[in-house]
Amino acid sequence: MKLTLSKWGNSLAVRIPAKTIDSLKLEAGDKIELQLKDGGMFLKKEESTIDIFEKFYGKPFSEITLDDIGPAKEIDWGEDVGGEVL
Repeated sequence: MKLTLSKWGNSLAVRIPAKTIDSLKLEAGDKIELQLKDGGMFLKKEESTIDIFEKFYGKPFSEITLDDIGPAKEIDWGEDVGGEVL
């Protein structure tokens, strides 16, 4: 997909096509992470805590119950990946 850079104040901007917005479920105000890699740019929607919970438990946030969380009423964030301080 080819896009055109436009001037926006002292910066440059790119318009994201509506089909892309719909397919990625983006909304105005969403936080986007920009990564530079191999001479290019990669944009990724920042995940909210609710998004993380839904992925981990495999169901909508509104359907997550204390039974899912377990008797200790603590949330399992998965395996440590390094540098965590509890």
